[in-house]
Amino acid sequence: MDELRVLAARLDEAGGDLQALARAATATDPPHPAFGVHLPGRPGEIGRALHRRWLEATDDRAREATIAAARLAAAASAVRGAADRYAEVDDTARRRMGRET
Repeated sequence: MDELRVLAARLDEAGGDLQALARAATATDPPHPAFGVHLPGRPGEIGRALHRRWLEATDDRAREATIAAARLAAAASAVRGAADRYAEVDDTARRRMGRET
């Protein structure tokens, strides 16, 4: 059961890393002037379009990382539940064997 609990802890850690990545993905977005959105004419239009696309892409990646983190948390919970059930079965078997001897 210890191996399962170690695995669950590692899944939790990976989920935490993904959550941090999700926050960092959008926190480090360059400001809109970096794309030239303030420029007149076509260069400004292109800059605004690029900035929009950048924000959409980082938002999408952040959302995907958040979803993956939630899935890892669910997997960790399931592994912990399995470890608990294995431990219960082992305890029951030990008690039953103790009565039969």
